[in-house]
Amino acid sequence: MKESFVVDNRVFFVVEKISKGYTSDVFLVEDKNHKRFALKAEKQKSPRRDMAGKEALHLLFVNGFGIGPALECFDTAQRVVVLELVDGMTFDRWLFQKNPSKKVLSAFVEELLEQGGALDRIGISHGQLAGKGRNILVAKNRPVIIDFEKASSTRRCRNENQLRALLFENPGSAVAKKVREILNNGKNHE
Repeated sequence: MKESFVVDNRVFFVVEKISKGYTSDVFLVEDKNHKRFALKAEKQKSPRRDMAGKEALHLLFVNGFGIGPALECFDTAQRVVVLELVDGMTFDRWLFQKNPSKKVLSAFVEELLEQGGALDRIGISHGQLAGKGRNILVAKNRPVIIDFEKASSTRRCRNENQLRALLFENPGSAVAKKVREILNNGKNHE
């Protein structure tokens, strides 16, 4: 594992690997002032090209609408993107481990659907919002949509519909079942 990265004339020291994907790894890094960030590095064997450029381009755009982690810097030659570190957990883990109240989950769902609708209106198809909700982090009970490397401005936008399916409609999904259970039967406590 590389011990540091130099991106945009800044040195980022690797603290630990926090996520391992098929085409990229995400590291917890810190700069010389001990400020922490997430650094996404494309693997050398990745068949995908220009992950850093695509992710940076999409993040720059959606950040302007208050969506996604803030882009700090990137380097297409090194194939790395440095992002705001989101102090949270994946949506599926949060839902089952934290077991949020009806009030907290209702507010979270409303904000997540607003973000999905905003992505649709600005013409960015995330493309990976279905499934188990692993491209949605929860920080302070608020949604942060991550992983924009496969996003597209040419694909038909269905972000809000994908999120509705994830949250409510998928009949075999443990996530949808848990969301329905909390929202339909949950007590409205803090």
